[in-house]
Amino acid sequence: MRRGSLRSALAFLTVIPVPGGGRERPGRAWFPAVGGLLGLAAGAVEVGVAAIAPRAVAAVAAVAALALLTGGLHLDGLADAADGLLGGRDRRHRLEIMRDPRVGSFGVAALGLLLAGKIACLASLAPRRGLVALATAGTLSRWAMLGLVVALPSVRPGGLGRAAGGPGGGRDLLQGSAVAALTLLLDRRRASAAAAAAALTAAAVGALARRRLGGATGDVYGAAAELCELAALAAFVVRT
Repeated sequence: MRRGSLRSALAFLTVIPVPGGGRERPGRAWFPAVGGLLGLAAGAVEVGVAAIAPRAVAAVAAVAALALLTGGLHLDGLADAADGLLGGRDRRHRLEIMRDPRVGSFGVAALGLLLAGKIACLASLAPRRGLVALATAGTLSRWAMLGLVVALPSVRPGGLGRAAGGPGGGRDLLQGSAVAALTLLLDRRRASAAAAAAALTAAAVGALARRRLGGATGDVYGAAAELCELAALAAFVVRT
């Protein structure tokens, strides 16, 4: 299977129909670019809705757009990872919990708090500033997720986590970092803070996954993407 492209990254991370995208290995180097495109799309929805409705409604619309464009993939991963990483007797039991399609109390709480946090952040920003924040957060969250894909071994023989692995991780991370660095052109100060917040959040998720599972799964990567996106958005609203 040849090296992945932007098309394959879109097919892997979104529900956008991409002809032929599923026949390639996921283009990991393009993960940040896909995140940026998702953020721009959600930001455009927010700006459009804000023209006819209150800012809070526009924030909800933007968060809903992100969920629809990704098919809830990362949100599902967050719920499963929260249930598994925060519960379970041992490594095997935690993996079984994460494989269970039912959502437990940790998962429900994590989803509710995450969605509330994103909406609160966006509702506190002017719509056009929210567009910049969403594009930046989308890019940096997938960049941070890419770092975990490269750094942590997959603990399952199959699944999305294994599909995103493979050789050439260092090169892909370097190229993805170059894409992520473009966010500095949008708002250097806030993007720098957002990058630091996303990196710290990914490091925390990675450390927890390594300690509780010995590595990562696709659910862990999805959880990292969502949490890093929230952390990056928060960097745009924190008063400094």
